[in-house]
Amino acid sequence: MNGVNLVFKNMKNIIIISVVLLFVVGVSAQTAQDDVQNRIKQLEAQVQQMQVELEKLKKATESPAPVAKTESAKPETKPEKKGEPDKRPIGVDLANGVRLTPYGTIYFNAFGNSGGTNNADVPIFATTTGSGSGSASVRQTRLGLKLEGLKVGNGKLGAVVEGDFFGGFPSVATGENFGIFRVRLAFVRLDWEKTSVTAGQDWMVFAPVNPVSLAAAGNPQMAAAGNNWARLPQARVDRKFGDHVTWQGALLEPQTGDFAANATFVVQPTSGAASRVPFIQSRIAFSEKNWFGTKKRGTIGVSGHFGRSRIYTGAANLRNDITSDGVALDWNFPISERVSISGEAFAGRNLGGFQAGVVQSYNSDFAYRVGSSLVGGGFRSISTRGGWTQIGVTPPGLDDRLGIYGSIGIDDPENKDLVSLSHRDWRTRNLAFAADVIYKFTPQFSIGAELRRFQTNYVYSSHQNANHVNLGAAYSF
Repeated sequence: MNGVNLVFKNMKNIIIISVVLLFVVGVSAQTAQDDVQNRIKQLEAQVQQMQVELEKLKKATESPAPVAKTESAKPETKPEKKGEPDKRPIGVDLANGVRLTPYGTIYFNAFGNSGGTNNADVPIFATTTGSGSGSASVRQTRLGLKLEGLKVGNGKLGAVVEGDFFGGFPSVATGENFGIFRVRLAFVRLDWEKTSVTAGQDWMVFAPVNPVSLAAAGNPQMAAAGNNWARLPQARVDRKFGDHVTWQGALLEPQTGDFAANATFVVQPTSGAASRVPFIQSRIAFSEKNWFGTKKRGTIGVSGHFGRSRIYTGAANLRNDITSDGVALDWNFPISERVSISGEAFAGRNLGGFQAGVVQSYNSDFAYRVGSSLVGGGFRSISTRGGWTQIGVTPPGLDDRLGIYGSIGIDDPENKDLVSLSHRDWRTRNLAFAADVIYKFTPQFSIGAELRRFQTNYVYSSHQNANHVNLGAAYSF
């Protein structure tokens, strides 16, 4: 009996121990399961956070790099869509957001002239000698570098260097195909919200508008026929007043159009530099982003110029001071959604440095009439006036890729300033007409055709005519 009781007692203890062990195992299993679930929740939270960070990184890499606010900077592009190639201009990203961008335009021009012109590929007036010709050229091609993204205090600093191959030819066989590289632009510009300062070679402030043309890039269209132009070393300030008015003021190199013919490397002062007076130019312009409700920008400006030439003559080295001055009105605005107009009108004297006066600045042996005789009057500025205008039309259809342009320009020097003691065949007037058709296959590649006619009058050679036909193509990058 005692043995039976002992067995039951041991079985009771074994059952109690088993129950305790099962409880402990159950509790441990539940704890382990809870721990696993907690870890799974933590991993899910971490994965979600990583997805958020990846989305932020993706958006950051798709956004375009910032572009410095300079006059020659291209507008920012929208973020590219997934799978599309990078649409930003080619360039190199330097440290601290600075970007160096190469750019340029490759020009090819095939041309023909019906008569003598001052220049075969990009003429500006008809000559009294010479004959018709036909050829081709690429020397209007231009290349440049643009630096953006630098900061000076609260201002943005940018720089541009640009040149073309329109600087002449080497004196070798087929030298006309080896155009010499020349500087077009070389300046730095510091921009603030309303003010900018430019130092270097840039387009002048006086009469700054040019016609549209694929044929005339080395010399702008209508040069010497109403279009004053020059790119000169200068220090310039631009200031915006409100949303519509801009003022510009500049001190520029005094280049009045003459040149030193006795040297090709060493610089000697010309009549402008000898005056020790810089060119002074100023312009005020009104612009509107939505001109006539066309949603296109339009601008009207008034500009002025003042300078001086100094020439020393005779054995006594007599000093002759000649004033250079002018005033100009310029416009460039849409008339309607598909029609635009641009142009300039000017009057002044001693403006040959801007190819005005049909590239004639002053008369070094001026004479005036007393009865039937001529009396010497020394040096005299050549006064002139003129202007140009261009109408541009974008016909409907063809995805607005076709542009048609018609231009007319005239430069009419004062005849009384062209009277000389010597027999000099001065150009007394230059009238030019142009018709252009330009088709843009892409925003970068265009082809076009231009017909230009010159009617140039001379004191003794009377009326000279020449027609210029140009087939051109241009690729910009």
